[in-house]
Amino acid sequence: MVRIGVHLSAAFFLLLSHSVFAKGPTLDSLGLGEPDPCGYPDTTAMLYKTEAMANWGYGYDSLLVSISRWRQSPYVRIDSIGRSVQQRGLYTLTIEDTAGAASPRKRIWMHARTHPAEVQGTWVTNQLIEILLTDTPLARILRDSCVFTILPMLNPDGVELGLSRQNANDIDLESNWAAIPVQPEVEALRAALGQLMAQPNPVQIALNMHSSVSCTRYFVFHAAAGTSGAYAAIENRFIDFVRSQFSGGFEPWNYFVSWTSSAPTYYPESWFWYNYREGVLALTYEDMNCPQAGDFDKTATALLYGIGDFLGVLAGPNAVSTTSQFPWRPNLAQNYPNPFNTSTRINYELAQPENVDLRVYDVLGREVSTLVNQRQAEGLHTEEFEASQLGSGVYFYRLAAGSYSATGRMFLLK
Repeated sequence: MVRIGVHLSAAFFLLLSHSVFAKGPTLDSLGLGEPDPCGYPDTTAMLYKTEAMANWGYGYDSLLVSISRWRQSPYVRIDSIGRSVQQRGLYTLTIEDTAGAASPRKRIWMHARTHPAEVQGTWVTNQLIEILLTDTPLARILRDSCVFTILPMLNPDGVELGLSRQNANDIDLESNWAAIPVQPEVEALRAALGQLMAQPNPVQIALNMHSSVSCTRYFVFHAAAGTSGAYAAIENRFIDFVRSQFSGGFEPWNYFVSWTSSAPTYYPESWFWYNYREGVLALTYEDMNCPQAGDFDKTATALLYGIGDFLGVLAGPNAVSTTSQFPWRPNLAQNYPNPFNTSTRINYELAQPENVDLRVYDVLGREVSTLVNQRQAEGLHTEEFEASQLGSGVYFYRLAAGSYSATGRMFLLK
């Protein structure tokens, strides 16, 4: 069922030129020197008031009912990372198949409902949970290879109070990360992420789930000028693959470009960048916040395929290759092992026979090896990259197959 959530501003992102920003929502600054990707509401509108009084269509009680059902799954563990200002529990789900063979599992973090009115982000997150608990090949592979930790509702007080983007103390939690004092919800979030990053298998993908009145689906892209060329490349790869799994569903990577001169300090993604650099793909996702919002199952499925592709678990010697129900394109997987010493394998899959070009480059963009330059049959392919003559560092591999191209990053450690 699609509910309507008229959307609120999310004092959010990011140092953007007017020429780039014109591709996305055209909003004013919120006082932080950054445009807001979520948008502004008409807070006097009857629809706004009706939705706010109804907890935007999915309240804290709704979450507790969902949790009571999810916890029946053998793949789910429920925990609380803390409490809100009004003492509501901040519950997380940990989803994995502990009987699986993969070790250590690749770790993914997701949190939603920082801004109460952005309920579409919750519905996508909930659909993602539902898919992970099914018996489909995609769900089995991801549960066996990965561990998902998901916080469905960061701001339960704001949801119950019918607020737009504030908590019970009238604070926007999204930009509270570096504040003094920090709000209890953000303090709990920081502590939880700190604990996960201290694990032998720290978080590799962190998704911050929102929705925007622009009535489009897109990722808030962090420019190379505020991060690095390597980071921009991995963002691009992830976004392009997600888009390929839901034809016409997502905007291109450059729809909303942020951090065009430097990275701010007051967002969760800022913390990941300043502490872990390219080690964590941390992105904000904006779903549609408008009467036309929907296709939450397709959106969640595309996100899961993007996660599996980015982490290299959907194709390789120990994983079953899968394709989605949506228009499918070639799939470049993460090299294995990574990091590697002297040699590693690069796996990719072709949906049909294609002219394939696979090359390796150093961080300055210089070609160091041509692995493939020929026509190949459909199916799974594996190429060995031997690097005994190269020095330690970061290298990139780029696959071009027909109209498809994708880039991966690998680490050579000697």
